[in-house]
Amino acid sequence: MIFKRTAEPTLEVVRQRQAYLEYLEEILDDVVRPPDDPRWIQTISLDLDYLTGKLRKPAFSLRASVDPRLLSYWQWDYSYGDLIRRFELGERSFQFAQTLTRGLVSLSLLELPQIARRYHVVVVAPEKMRDLADRWHLDPEHFTFQPSPPWPDRRPNGSLFSDPVLPALRTHVTRHRLLEQLQSITTTRPRLYLFELGTCAQWLIARLFRARPGDSYLDMGRCLEAWYPDTPWPLKAPVAAVYRRAAQAYYGRARYLALRARS
Repeated sequence: MIFKRTAEPTLEVVRQRQAYLEYLEEILDDVVRPPDDPRWIQTISLDLDYLTGKLRKPAFSLRASVDPRLLSYWQWDYSYGDLIRRFELGERSFQFAQTLTRGLVSLSLLELPQIARRYHVVVVAPEKMRDLADRWHLDPEHFTFQPSPPWPDRRPNGSLFSDPVLPALRTHVTRHRLLEQLQSITTTRPRLYLFELGTCAQWLIARLFRARPGDSYLDMGRCLEAWYPDTPWPLKAPVAAVYRRAAQAYYGRARYLALRARS
């Protein structure tokens, strides 16, 4: 693997490492230079706290030194504390990215399908979600589905890389092609973009928002999975319990059980 020192440092491996680090720099630049617009809401993943072993708020109150996993995977002398100081993030107001997951806990996220019926809904997600318009009772003429791009099969492993669609290192062209496709969607309604696309969702949202700040964009994380109890859930047991409860509340017990029987 290219980051776990099991790949020889060939010119190609070095190129791929550099390409991915450049991608991370783009995402970091989106964080430290966000759009100057009150509609832009910045979030931070719980992973930053998880990786430093400090599961507490505020997110940037960290006494973090170098994370050993970053040294072993990336061979990069990287410190969260240095990052926060370098980009003056200590005073930045962030919301936790788990806001939508909390919406499943409270069941308030189940109102999203009704809200979405006023929009042209654009979904970028795994192929199994192509029928989301049926499950949400959306107008098919105002629904666009774009399957997740086929990222390369092999990617870095380990707890640092928990995202199954982590954009791998040779996907620069894929990301930009997908951005062009999403920007080309025409409609008479305002657009609502929903992503289950790993870190690439953040990259796309930042660029789409700058071009069309009047549209709406949600990085759904895994939350769309709640509408698919008939498929395997890539979730740990405590989280899956939350999703089961939400799915039953949305579909009703009889239909929920019928869907589960198909899985």
